[in-house]
Amino acid sequence: MKFCPNCGAELKPEAKFCAACGTPIAVAPPPVQAPPPPAQQASPPPVYQQQQEPVYEQAREASNAFKEAISGNTNIVQRVINIITKPKEEWRVIASERPNAMKLIGGYALILALIPALSAFIKYGIIGFSFMGYTSRSISSGIQTGLIQLLSAVIGVYLLAWVIDLLAPSFESEKNFGRSLQLAVYASTPQWVAGILLLLSTTMSMLIMVIGLYAIYLLAVGMPIMKNTSKDKVVGYVALTIVAMIVIALVMALILGAILGLFFAGSMSGFGL
Repeated sequence: MKFCPNCGAELKPEAKFCAACGTPIAVAPPPVQAPPPPAQQASPPPVYQQQQEPVYEQAREASNAFKEAISGNTNIVQRVINIITKPKEEWRVIASERPNAMKLIGGYALILALIPALSAFIKYGIIGFSFMGYTSRSISSGIQTGLIQLLSAVIGVYLLAWVIDLLAPSFESEKNFGRSLQLAVYASTPQWVAGILLLLSTTMSMLIMVIGLYAIYLLAVGMPIMKNTSKDKVVGYVALTIVAMIVIALVMALILGAILGLFFAGSMSGFGL
């Protein structure tokens, strides 16, 4: 209840003048409200940028990663088991890791690629393979086949990552070569592990190819997590990637086979082997 400060008459709450004496009534300004605190925004996901290092630094980093893997200072065995047996969970773990190209190649891809390479060397160079009742073996053939396996694996996984990253914008996916390399390297795990079957028989090559199809499944599972690909675009993304890689793999196999074939034909003939 308000009263006139001059005559004491009762005033209405909204009155600006006293009705009895005409004295103006001061209106108190509305209280100033403090602005609400700014809403906390979720921090954006980290952006991994590939920093170009000198070649010798990259080579040393890859060498150190290889030595650590050989000495058992990494979790490579557990990573292989997890990516094969529970890929969805393992892809999420991989997505939380910072991509490192040299460690991926030297500490993982190169180690696993040695499985088919050494298996091919032992099979064709020491054990030998039979064809129409005739057993053939030679150290030069073993070395050549093993090198083709090794170089195809290492170069191929880089090219696979390049294809994945190149196609990313076409499927509204994240263009990030580090993530693409992670996806390519870890998805190739089954076919590298299956390379040990080369020791058993040359007919096991077909089984290795079938097991290698599991890599396609790993790509499909990993793309939404690693490349932020929407589920409706995964099939097309994977299919186009595989088609591109088949063409690249055929061309690469022909080139490597021709180069190494000429090299070993010339060098071994000089030793009379």
